[in-house]
Amino acid sequence: MPSTLLDAHGITKHHGARTVLQDVDVRVDAGSRLALIGPNGAGKSTLLRALAGAEQPDAGTVRRFGTVGYLPQLADEDVAEPLADVAVRDVILERLGVAAAARDVEAQERRLTGGDLDAVAPHAAALERWLALGGADAEARIAAAADELGLQPQLLDRPLGTLSGGQAARAGLAVLRAARFDVVLLDEPTNHLDADGLDRLGALLNARSGGTVVVTHDRALLERFATELLELDPRTGHATHYATGYATYQREREAARARAAAEHDQALAERQHLAAAVTETRSRAQTAINRAGRNAHDNDKHTVEHVRSRAQGMQRRAAKVESRLARIDVPDKPWQEGPLRLELTAAERRGGAVVALDGAVLERGTFRVGPLDLAVSYGDRILLRGPNGSGKSTIISALLGELEPVAGRRTAAPGAVIARLGQERDALDGPATLTAAVRERTGAGEAEARSALALFGLGADRTERPAATLSPGERTRAELAVLAQRRAACLLLDEPTNHLDVASLEVLEHALAGWPGALVVATHDERLREALALGTVIDL
Repeated sequence: MPSTLLDAHGITKHHGARTVLQDVDVRVDAGSRLALIGPNGAGKSTLLRALAGAEQPDAGTVRRFGTVGYLPQLADEDVAEPLADVAVRDVILERLGVAAAARDVEAQERRLTGGDLDAVAPHAAALERWLALGGADAEARIAAAADELGLQPQLLDRPLGTLSGGQAARAGLAVLRAARFDVVLLDEPTNHLDADGLDRLGALLNARSGGTVVVTHDRALLERFATELLELDPRTGHATHYATGYATYQREREAARARAAAEHDQALAERQHLAAAVTETRSRAQTAINRAGRNAHDNDKHTVEHVRSRAQGMQRRAAKVESRLARIDVPDKPWQEGPLRLELTAAERRGGAVVALDGAVLERGTFRVGPLDLAVSYGDRILLRGPNGSGKSTIISALLGELEPVAGRRTAAPGAVIARLGQERDALDGPATLTAAVRERTGAGEAEARSALALFGLGADRTERPAATLSPGERTRAELAVLAQRRAACLLLDEPTNHLDVASLEVLEHALAGWPGALVVATHDERLREALALGTVIDL
């Protein structure tokens, strides 16, 4: 295996008038553990697809010296069509590259059977690729991976669209476990994974011998996995490489910003000081000349000349200082995105429960949970904890009022607004502009909707685009802006960190840390659990 497995130079990509990537270089070696980082919409997934060959850049070159596999999350929205009706086993074979390689082998065999001797070399190359990708034992590796990862064998023959998010995420892990790629490109691999799945993902990544490139906002994974980082700048499309881990990167970035800000402030202060000195010196010189002229007599010519000579000297000194002033280069102040603000105003404090489940039995298809007693009062901070499929999302749907208990009952305080993060996401995924979608959901005016979105980092370049063209993370930001307009008594968060970038996660944590309403959270994000100090834990 060659040392360099993937070498990309000058990758440039435009989406309309916007430059998403500009002259980006990426080099992946056999031992690379590279993380692509940056805010939502910075072009991370676009770069990943360009590296895989799934999307062509507008400029630049990508050279691959081994097999490269692009593994987007099977649980993500982008696989709803056309893979929803495809059996999980077949989807995994496609992700492994084995299915496409087998089709190529069959096509070349048909050419040979037809007597086309020019197909000999292509057939040999296609067969070699099929073997390199592990086509000979792919089915056995998939079965072994599914068994190891707790994915029931019968699920492999079900359509992908019938799997839960957690099950589909496990199928994604099975792809990673069975893959024979020299380089794997992973897009948000932690989404929908429970604690056990996250541990298994970490173990799979640590066990890999080839190069790995990951797009993730999961801070725990970044700290444990990445040995180098590539940060994408959404303003310029440029990338900055850091040959360090995530914790060191954070410290170095803040130190570099502090140094740059200090250098900017120091140079600016020196310019201002010298400019003031020039102004003061010239003012004094002119004042002296004016005074000598007003008070001059015939016998004071020598005195006047002396004063003018001194004033001219002062003017020359001012000119020298001004020349020195012109040579001072004030470096640009380091740009930093304005602080994202999410201000959640809870409804007035109420006595008793905001929402409660009394002896509730909940069913979804063949799944059943309960009987369950759960009273959520104002100020409660509750964590629903359990593996994928244990019923966390089912309970949240019941608390929201979307799912009626088949036994027992749900009660809610009169007039209490109970909101769920994720509830508005589909509504913000249509053809209307983002501003129009937010106005429809909140009743806000044009200016108010724009201001609400701007407070969460969504400026005019995004608010007037169709909401469906935004990235999932950008739509989640918009959803947070919608929530900020509502006076909720209880917030329900079902894996809220999926698709949120680090900046948005920190804003969410900060807002919820000081939010006085009731909070029910289902999350496997250990940093979020720590930040929210969820005091009551319900194990499922």
